[in-house]
Amino acid sequence: MTEPDVPSVLAGMPTFEWDSDQAVRYEVAVEAISQAVAAYTALVNQARTRGDSAEAERLAGLRADCTQERNALRSTDFAALNATVRRYRDLIESLRAQAR
Repeated sequence: MTEPDVPSVLAGMPTFEWDSDQAVRYEVAVEAISQAVAAYTALVNQARTRGDSAEAERLAGLRADCTQERNALRSTDFAALNATVRRYRDLIESLRAQAR
């Protein structure tokens, strides 16, 4: 009995032209934004614990902005990835200091 011809799940998928440096930079940028999202989550929880709903809302909005920026990242935009990593490293440091 022979197997029927089943198309590959990859059939029709576009190919991507990027090197390992771009791949790593993209993953670093995604991780940096993810760390900011986590830090904002901790701050939102702290604000809610204090009963400061206005601050919790403000922080949740900033967290949502991070998520949108993470979703908009393009692996082929090396300059934007570098800028994102620089900006988010500073932001993460600031957010972690606030959470203490």
